[in-house]
This record gives sequence, C-alpha cells and structure tokens, in this order.
Amino acid sequence: MDKIEVVRGLMMPFFPMRPVKGRSLRTPRLIEELYIDIQEPEDWVIQPKLAGQRACLAVVDKRVYIQSRHGVWLRRSVKNASAFLKLPNRTCLDGEVYEGNFYPFECLAVGGNLFTFCTANEREVMAYQLMRLIKQPWIFNAPSKNWLLGRRANLPKFEGVVLKRMNSSYAILASPAQVSADWLKRTWV
Repeated sequence: MDKIEVVRGLMMPFFPMRPVKGRSLRTPRLIEELYIDIQEPEDWVIQPKLAGQRACLAVVDKRVYIQSRHGVWLRRSVKNASAFLKLPNRTCLDGEVYEGNFYPFECLAVGGNLFTFCTANEREVMAYQLMRLIKQPWIFNAPSKNWLLGRRANLPKFEGVVLKRMNSSYAILASPAQVSADWLKRTWV
C-alpha cells in the first residue's frame, strides 16, 4: 500500500516520536526521586508505558489505517479498529496495540486539522476526549505514587512510564532508530 495523506503535513506511514531510554526504576528510592521530579515544577506529562506494539491509527475516507513504529503498515488485525470509524474523517492517533486492541495516548490530527505543533499536554487531552466520544477505554492516566511503587506488580501490562516535556511539539522522526530527547522512557527493569 502506498502512502496515505491524513492531513497536509502528515503522511502515513511515518516514523513516530520515540523516547530516550532513561534510568530504570528498580528501587523505591528511584520511584521517590521520580515522583519528586514530576511534581515540581510540573514540566512533564507522565503516562504508563504499555507493553504493546507501538502503532499509529488514522481514519481517512471511512477507512482505518494502522502502521507500526517502523514506518510500515500493520499486517495483523486490530480488534477494536472499527470503533475508530466514529471519529471525524482525517483523524490520526499515536498509541499501542496490546492484546489485539489499539489504545491511543496522543492525538496528532482531528477532522483534517494537524495538532503536531500543539503541546504534549494538549495532544494527550485531545486523545482522552476522543476516546470518551467513541466510548473506548483510556488507560494512560497519570500514575499515582502507589502505582509507581508497585513497579513489577504492574507487569505484564505496563512496563514502566514515559515522561514527555509538557510543552513539546510532536516531531516526525527520520528513521525507526531515532529518538526524541523530549520523551523519556523509564522501565521497571
């Protein structure tokens, strides 16, 4: 399949933003330090890191398109893909496929409007609102301190957290190996 124009400035497939790997969260002390860092000065969006396959989903002309983080079309089927047909045409979401379902954590475009220049905080809120609109679960709420302290107890579903600079824009990357310093992944192991 060829490339699909979602909106002007966003063609699928592409290489989505990827986090830099940070220090692991092996001990309660490291969780305490992380929790202090994310409380002040409130510069971060923090989301659980789902242990799935990274994917981006778009709705274009009554069709759902899903790609992997490697910039290729996803070959396996996604069980809840048809639910996203309720979204406005020319909408694109970034997220994960886990146990056969797509779970978005950010919105890149809605109704033909590009949102990659919006902040990470705004993109997260838009994705959350869209999931409420189409009655799909939102699983990326900011984790509590107790959830973080559970570390490996959150496995196998969640393997850590991703921190995103709150005011960062979304950068389409040049290759699947490239990472963005605006996103930081911290795993339990």
